[in-house]
Parts: sequence; C-alpha cells; structure tokens
Amino acid sequence: MLTYSIAIRTLGTGGEKYREELRSIQLQTVRPERVLVYIAEGCTEPVFREGNEEYIPVPRGMMAQRILPYNEISSDCVLMLDDDVRLAPDSAEKLLAALEGQRADCVGADVFRNQEMPLNRRLFAAVTGLVFPHRSRKWAFKLHRNGSFSYNGRPEDLPYLSQTCGGPAQLWRKDAFLRMRMEEELWLDTLPFPYNEDTLMTYKLYRNGGRLCVLYGSGIENLDGATSSAGYKNSMDRIHVRTKASFMVWWRTCYRNGANTCLSRTLAAVAFALKSLWMVLVMAVASVVTLSPRVLPSYFKGMLDGWRSVHAPAFARLGKYVFV
Repeated sequence: MLTYSIAIRTLGTGGEKYREELRSIQLQTVRPERVLVYIAEGCTEPVFREGNEEYIPVPRGMMAQRILPYNEISSDCVLMLDDDVRLAPDSAEKLLAALEGQRADCVGADVFRNQEMPLNRRLFAAVTGLVFPHRSRKWAFKLHRNGSFSYNGRPEDLPYLSQTCGGPAQLWRKDAFLRMRMEEELWLDTLPFPYNEDTLMTYKLYRNGGRLCVLYGSGIENLDGATSSAGYKNSMDRIHVRTKASFMVWWRTCYRNGANTCLSRTLAAVAFALKSLWMVLVMAVASVVTLSPRVLPSYFKGMLDGWRSVHAPAFARLGKYVFV
C-alpha cells in the first residue's frame, strides 16, 4: 500500500473540535508516517498534544497554508485536512484503497453530503446558487460553464470520478500535487476570504488530465469549526467578497483558462450572464427580506471589482490554468 503523511492547516483556534481530529488520527488502522500541522505565522500552538504532531509556521492564508512544497514529507501521498474534521478509524485506509484502486491522483472525501440535504436546503441551493443534483452513475460533482456545480443526488458508498471536490479532506499523490503549479493560484488569498478555493484547486487537476475522485462513505465528518471563515460569514461585506471571488474563479477556470476557444468563451459568457441576471433577482429579494439596502449594491460592486481584478496586470501574468 502507498505511504502517506497528514498535513493539517490551522490557526490554532480549533479547540475541542481540533483535538477530536487529532485523537481520530491516532486511531487510524493505517498509520501516517508523519502528522504535520501548518500553523499560520503569529498564531499560538495549542498547549495540548494528542500524538506526534509537529507544528510548522507558514504564511497565513487558506491557500498559503495548503499550497506548499511539502519538502518535509517523503511519503507517496499527502492527506490534506482542515482542522475541524473527524476521521473514522478506517478513513485513511479507505482513501488509500480508493486512490490505488481508481489509479487516481487525488481522492476527496464527501464531507458536506449534499445528497442528504433536506428538501428546503436543496431548494435554497438551487435558487440562490443554481446548484442542482444530477443522477450520473459516473460523476460525483460537475462544474458547469456558469461557474456553478451540480452534485450526485443518489450516490452509493463508492469512489466516483469528479471534476471538483470539497477541501476539508483530500488525499493527494504528492508528485501529482506538485505538478499542478498550484502556487499560481495563491492570488485568491489576496481576497478577505478565498471563496471557492477548493474548486479552483481541484478543477485544475481535472482540466489538466489528472484523475480526481470523490469517495462516498469514507467516515470523515465535518465538525464545522469555521475557524477561518467565521470572520467572513459575520462580515457585512460577505456578498461583495463572494461575488468578486466567484467572478474571478469563473474567469480563470471556465472563461480564460488557457484551453479556451472563441466558441467556449461565448458559451461560458452566455451561461454566466444568464446566471448573473438571475442572481440580480435573488439579491433584490434578499434585500427586501432582510430589510438591507446594501445587498444589491454589494453584488454589483463585487461584479465590478471582479472585472477590474481579472484585467489587472498581476492577474494577466498568471500562467495558463490549463497547461497540458
């Protein structure tokens, strides 16, 4: 079996949920060679230890704390974790088996369980983000030309091919991760919150010919500590940030990705324009419901700032998203 080490990104404020994660790592049926915790510079290490975890200070940022050379790791694979997940005793074993069995470059764990959402949440996701279920027997998640994704509505507890996957738990072949030139995506950390960072990273693997899978039934639970996103979720500026990030990620992944053609750009632009018109209506309704006159202006400001940002010289100098 392939060897693996664990890489956790944290601010050191995960508390008991982070401690649960460390305890679950100690119970793995296939033990990691090393457990490395990449803590943001300036943050304080937790006083407790649950095993042989090692702390390494790195620049702060959800992208910066994940997009690393991992020189400290000599294992075949890196299990990248957020600091608020809990593993079942055989979770790592299942992910490794899926990686080898599917000849994959990365296997993500299905931790958000979209398919289990109650009807009201499914309708909310569909109306506010154009996120719908699909019934494919092949795909876990698909990314569409408008930047929205769809999810498998009735998956079995098996690995499925995928075009994107969530960020809390991903098992990567180290060499595949390093081939993806992920350092070119650190621009997303310049935003107050790197919304859609998991899409930006994993879709890059898929578009460059890598094999991405999602494992259903891995036993990994999302404890939702929100240590990095709490400030964003509580910010009055969150609609502006989300809109700007969504626009920039769509531009990089779907519109000007390096493999685009006149036809693909036209189709992507039409799809995104239709979605944007729908979102104007959604934001107008949200403004009335929440009695907040700032909602719609924040949306328009996010779109405008996104447009300006993708035409800035620094963004134009980025390498091609699709480079093979």
